[in-house]
Amino acid sequence: MRVDHQALRDFTQQCLIAVGVSKQDAVVVADVLVSADLRGVDSHGVARLRRYVDGVRNGLIVPDARTTVLAETPATVALDAGNGLGQPASCAAVDMAMAKGVETGIGMATVRRSNHFGIAGYYALRAARKGLFAIVGTNASPQVAPTNGATPMFGTNPLAVAFPTDPERPFVFDAATSVVPRGKLERLHREGNEMLSGWAVDPNGESTTDIPRIVDGLKAREGYALLPLGGLGELHGGHKGYGLATVVELFCGPLAGARWGRHVYGPDGAGLGHFFLCGQVAALTTVASFQAEASQMFEELRASPKARGQDRVLIAGEREYDTEQQRLATGIPLRPAVVADLSRIADECDVAPLSPIPLGPPVDNTDKGD
Repeated sequence: MRVDHQALRDFTQQCLIAVGVSKQDAVVVADVLVSADLRGVDSHGVARLRRYVDGVRNGLIVPDARTTVLAETPATVALDAGNGLGQPASCAAVDMAMAKGVETGIGMATVRRSNHFGIAGYYALRAARKGLFAIVGTNASPQVAPTNGATPMFGTNPLAVAFPTDPERPFVFDAATSVVPRGKLERLHREGNEMLSGWAVDPNGESTTDIPRIVDGLKAREGYALLPLGGLGELHGGHKGYGLATVVELFCGPLAGARWGRHVYGPDGAGLGHFFLCGQVAALTTVASFQAEASQMFEELRASPKARGQDRVLIAGEREYDTEQQRLATGIPLRPAVVADLSRIADECDVAPLSPIPLGPPVDNTDKGD
C-alpha cells in the first residue's frame, strides 16, 4: 500500500491526539515518524506508532509531559522530559542548542527521563538546515553485547552528524553503533533472506544466524545479543563499534543524568537520555570556504575509481535524500504488516483509516533502519 506523506502525517497526528497527546506534540511526533519513512528508514517510521499509542495507554509514557530546564549556562542546558514523548523534548533541546550555538559559537543540550525519539538524523538535519553543524545521539533499550561479551548491555546507540554543506541537501551521517538493528533482522526473515555470521551471539557468546531465536530472545531478554559495529571479536573492528557505543552511552546516560545501559527501562517507564551539540561554521572558518572545500571533497569522492561491479560512490545521506525525493513525488510504501497494524490503531482510536494513492512508477522500499 502506498500513501501520501501528508495524509500519513494527518493520520498519525489524529491517532496520537485520540490517546491524549496535545495537538502541538502530536504534530512534532508525526513529522519525525513520517520523515523517517520518507527517507527510507522504515523501521523508525509509522511502524513505531503502536509503541507510542500503547505506551500512553499503559501509563508508561506521559502524554501531556512538559520539558523543564534543570540547569543552564550561556552554552549548555540540561532538560528533563518528564517521561514524555521523546520527539517534542528533543526538538526543544536541539532548538535551544542551536540558539546557544548562534549566540556563543557552540551550544549543547542534554535530555533525561525521555522515551524513544525516532531517527537521530532528524535533529541533526534540523540544525544543518539552519546553517549549523550538529552531533546528536541517544541511548536505547539493551540489545548489544560488548566485545567479548555474551549479554546485552547497551542499546544500538545511534549517532548522527550533519553539516550545512548545501542549503538544499546538507551532509548527514546517521547510523547505529551496532552492526545491525533488530528491525533489519525482522525484515530479512519476512523476506526469506538469511543474516550473516558475526552479527549476533547466543547466550553462550557463540555466533548465531537463527533469526527467529535471536529476535525472540532479544524481545524476551533471554541472553541473545546483537554485536557492535564491526561484528564478532576484534578482527574486523568490533571493539571500535563497542567504543563508539560506550561514548554515546556516556553522553546520554551519566552526563545527561539519565539512566544507562541495562537500566534505561524500568517498571515506571523509560529513562532514556539524548544529547545535542550544535555549532557555527562561521566561528571556525568562513561559510563560503567551508562549503566550497566540502563540495570539492564530495566531488572527488564521487569521481574516485569504483570497485568491480559498482557504478557509484555515495556520500553519507545521499541514498536517503534520493529516496525522500522519490517518495515525496510518488508516495510512501507501507508493508502489509504495518498497514494491518495501522488499521487496528485506527479502529481503536476511532480515526478514519488510511487510503492508498493510485499506483505509479516503482518505489524503492529498501529499509535503511541502521
